[in-house]
Amino acid sequence: MRVEEAAALVPTSFAARIASLEAEGGPPGAAWVDALPHLIAEVLQEWELSVDGAPLTGRCALVVPVHGPDGRAALKLGWPHREADHEHLALRTWDGRGAVRLLRADPRRSVLLLERLTTEDLGDLWDEEAVRVVAGLYADLHVAPLPQVPALVPWVEEILSRPAVAALPRRYVEQARSTLRSLASLGGERLLHGDLHYGNVLSDGTDWVAIDPKPVTGHPAWEVAPLLYNRVDEMGTGASLRWSVRRRVEVACEVTDLDEGLVRAVSTLREVVNAVWASEDDDPERVSRAVALIKALGD
Repeated sequence: MRVEEAAALVPTSFAARIASLEAEGGPPGAAWVDALPHLIAEVLQEWELSVDGAPLTGRCALVVPVHGPDGRAALKLGWPHREADHEHLALRTWDGRGAVRLLRADPRRSVLLLERLTTEDLGDLWDEEAVRVVAGLYADLHVAPLPQVPALVPWVEEILSRPAVAALPRRYVEQARSTLRSLASLGGERLLHGDLHYGNVLSDGTDWVAIDPKPVTGHPAWEVAPLLYNRVDEMGTGASLRWSVRRRVEVACEVTDLDEGLVRAVSTLREVVNAVWASEDDDPERVSRAVALIKALGD
């Protein structure tokens, strides 16, 4: 494929979004987007792949349906950033158990060749059924930690030390720090997906499997929070939100045998982290949502 043809595979909206990103351990988004058509053309030639479908986009990656020597696959080209540095290691460790199967990887160029999945996710499943599907993947995904994957506790400690913390209610920040200290002494660290929500679970035609991990080493209770802040609009507000949030936690714990009190505390911690990020991004709506979820999780 020529570079000009490869450029036509990159959606304009995707390119504009990535181009606005500052460097996070790799090239700035604009530089990566400029080089992307050349990268696509190079990898297609080197790996003997041909395009056989319309590209899809994630938040930070372009996924191109391809056909190669071993059949149908998906070529994922990701903007290099710290959260995605160890994706290939996690996928290789899981080896198709509970997650999309990794067929080939070039981590230096942030390129993965994955098994081809369907586009069916959990977005339309009944709420509790979707929670059970996601929580049911924990048993396969939460394996022994990998030494290369960053540890959760020091990473969160750094986030809770940022200036943006000052914009949040002090009692929430202190509660989060207390929970983090408890996690540090609790043990039980496992390899975690890190971003396991409804949209990051797809059907392979037979089973549900996880995609797009942001691997981290930590306690499994950290994994539950994305089930609370995704599809949040359908939970309503006030008493309805409180009931729905707690019911999602209850269902996840029924599947996994995690302690409900611990999950609520750790999910509160994670919402404080989300609120810090939202404050840094000047996103008051996301800060308000975090506060609402923290209240719903509280006693």
